[in-house]
Amino acid sequence: MHAGRDALMRASALVHAAMTDPQGGTAALMQAESLLLAALAAAPDDAALLTGLGAVQCDLGRYAEAVDALQRAVRLQSDDRHTYFNLGVALLNRGDGAQAMQRFRQAGTRAGLAATWEAYFDPQAQ
Repeated sequence: MHAGRDALMRASALVHAAMTDPQGGTAALMQAESLLLAALAAAPDDAALLTGLGAVQCDLGRYAEAVDALQRAVRLQSDDRHTYFNLGVALLNRGDGAQAMQRFRQAGTRAGLAATWEAYFDPQAQ
């Protein structure tokens, strides 16, 4: 489990770097995705890793993949606010507003884990 938390911390730092450096952003996000996929190979049922992966895939604009990862985290009974929020972001960007709103409401009833984060979301752009 320690390796999973380390991967989440490193991926989170890369995501933050991507958001502050538009030119190197995609490369940093791809590196974060690689870290999380490697950690998931060792711990495939880690909902926090899946939540981080879904956030990164949202940030890369790969919403179908993000939905898959985040729905898997939900099936693993994640109670992390970020799982549901990120799933809402992915669903909304895929054009499924009704399901997205349901996930946003579910996110509102939960607390976020310190190890995970929200996918980038600009409600004004929707």
